[in-house]
Amino acid sequence: MNKPLRFLLLVFVLAFAGACATPQPGSMPTGNPGALVEQLEAALTSARSNQVDVLAPGLFNDAQSAFMKAKQGLDKGTKLTDIQEYVAQGSASLKKAEEIAQVSRTILGETNKARDKALKVGADRLGEPYMDVEKRYLKLTKAIENDNLSYAQKNAVEVQAAFRDVEIMAIKNSAIGNARKMMADANKARVQKIAPAAYNDALQALNEADAYIGQNPYEADTISQKAAHAEFMARRMMSIDESSNKFKEMTPEASALYVEGLLVRLEKTMDTGDLRDQGIDGQLNGMIGSVDSLTQKNQSLETDNQAYQARIADLEKQFTGLQGYSREQETAKRKLAAEREFNEKFNKVQRFFRPDEAEVYKQGGQLVIRMRGIQFPVGQATLTPDNYTLLSKVQQAIVTFGQPTVTIEGHTDSTGSAQMNQELSQNRAEAVKTYLVANKTLPANRIRATGYGPSRPLAPETTPEGRAMNRRIDVLITPSQTP
Repeated sequence: MNKPLRFLLLVFVLAFAGACATPQPGSMPTGNPGALVEQLEAALTSARSNQVDVLAPGLFNDAQSAFMKAKQGLDKGTKLTDIQEYVAQGSASLKKAEEIAQVSRTILGETNKARDKALKVGADRLGEPYMDVEKRYLKLTKAIENDNLSYAQKNAVEVQAAFRDVEIMAIKNSAIGNARKMMADANKARVQKIAPAAYNDALQALNEADAYIGQNPYEADTISQKAAHAEFMARRMMSIDESSNKFKEMTPEASALYVEGLLVRLEKTMDTGDLRDQGIDGQLNGMIGSVDSLTQKNQSLETDNQAYQARIADLEKQFTGLQGYSREQETAKRKLAAEREFNEKFNKVQRFFRPDEAEVYKQGGQLVIRMRGIQFPVGQATLTPDNYTLLSKVQQAIVTFGQPTVTIEGHTDSTGSAQMNQELSQNRAEAVKTYLVANKTLPANRIRATGYGPSRPLAPETTPEGRAMNRRIDVLITPSQTP
């Protein structure tokens, strides 16, 4: 056995040894059953984002099944010990899945890259062609789960090539799908019989684009150009087919009169006079001469216009130079006055709050009040009377700035699911906004409430103090005239 394979086998054996471990007595998770289920759900979501569900599908499904049992048990009021056991089973299966997934990443490194590239261009929207390759890929990962490394190594290159094929298929579908559809419609309408030359031109353009994508799938700019040309030629084909059918139903004289009518419309637009007695070529030559004459006149006008524009630009530059000095002085005065006023109000607002109530600081042109003292019941967004004193001080701070715009930001720690925390932070921010509007601090359209959940922590989540610091409400005040 060669050294790389021996190393991979060793990695797998170590991982499998850890995977065979089952929850031991005393290792059962304890705590609120709802929190335990939410923690397992969050772990499954994180693992799925890391593709553990396809890198170790069997074990991941075991973990998912245990989670569903725990969740159903929670809804039905099952005994705490049963829910704990389900969570323990799910956690153990998920841990095994993550260990096997690491082995799959090592063995299927290039195949995984090919799969990611195919998904990036939307190969999964192809339907059956992609699903066939995905099934073959899952056979590889299941083989690794079953300790059949030789099967996975033997077939990985073939599956990698298959992912490359569906990747190119998806790129082609995106780039030349419309042109293909138009050619298919043309075949159904038998356009080749009526307009064979135009049909062959369109088909050639489509085939050239198809072949180029197959050889150069990542040359996006050139692919876009060739795809656009293929669509143009397909539209041209349909237009020629339509005209051919129209002329087919006309007599020769009617066809000649129709073309003459088109030329007369151009002659009137270009003011060439009546050229109908000169035939088609004579009329075209007359119009070409008229176009050449107009082109020469336009070039002369363009030259004169450029000279006038240069003169205007020079005069404007001189005028701007005269005005610039006075404007700069005025701008500097306004800026200094705005900064002085903002700092005075900042110092005033700082004195409103005790350190345990709020922290007040400047952030760019905004004043930020970080309310440390605001309290909500656990898991709720209801303002209690204990908060009214602090909120009245926030009102006073806002009024100090006249009619500013205000943003209320709600933040939570990471305990529980991300969606639950997002909703909770939004609801808490909305509660503060409702209080301020109800007490006529500002109109509702000048206050915005936004929840960020746990996405903007101030401290690590590893300690109760850190989590408490992350649970907060920030009030951002933007003056109507920012410094």
